[in-house]
Amino acid sequence: MAFATINYHSRSLQKASSFNIIFPDDPAIPGPWGAYYLLHGLSDDHTIWMRRTSIERYVARLPLVVVMPDGGRGWYTNSADGESAYEDDLIKDVVGLVDRTFPVRAERSGRAIGGLSMGGYGAIKLGLKHCEMFASVNSHSGALAFPRLDPEKAKIRSPEAHRIFGGSAKGGAEDPFAIVERIDHGRIPAIRIDCGKDDFLIEQNREFHKHLSDLHIPHEYEEFPGTHDWVYWDQHVREALAFHSRNLKLGNA
Repeated sequence: MAFATINYHSRSLQKASSFNIIFPDDPAIPGPWGAYYLLHGLSDDHTIWMRRTSIERYVARLPLVVVMPDGGRGWYTNSADGESAYEDDLIKDVVGLVDRTFPVRAERSGRAIGGLSMGGYGAIKLGLKHCEMFASVNSHSGALAFPRLDPEKAKIRSPEAHRIFGGSAKGGAEDPFAIVERIDHGRIPAIRIDCGKDDFLIEQNREFHKHLSDLHIPHEYEEFPGTHDWVYWDQHVREALAFHSRNLKLGNA
């Protein structure tokens, strides 16, 4: 596999930004390839998946590019105060640049999105909100109910929460619980959610799993031993890759 850092001008953020990308370099794996957008958590950046996991080794010989964008501390959301547009940056600028530059399947059946913690929230939210773009979505240890928290509690976890969500976002356009109720259930991507049993976000994951079950929305949900750390994510990203490999019809991960 080949690895590169792409520096580009984000029109949505109105600033320079970067993403990392892994892509096949073996002539025996010609395009078009699938694309997996892999999102980081609140305290990290676009370099973290390469530095803390063996993701490059796990995707070896797959007809897949793995795109790791920089979401800052923006919750992959266009902020309520208009100061940042991390949702548009990913959906328009990053996906658009990858579609134009790499021999990927630039269509719903060729795209997947996933992430951890803040990135798990972002992947589920974006995958549902832009269901016409992604065939499958996954979340590891996702902060899936973060927009539903009391604003003061949310501010303790993420000081920028009020600026981004404008107070309580429960039931709004950035709340996965509300989004999944409103969209055409026939267009919902394949969903996989996992979380460690000792993770501080386990109850948010159980709550969302129950919500999907109550709505009779098919999905995969698993709990494993572990907490909110890279030991857990490095292990379980392999299961996410197998999940996306099936849904993108890539072969065995």
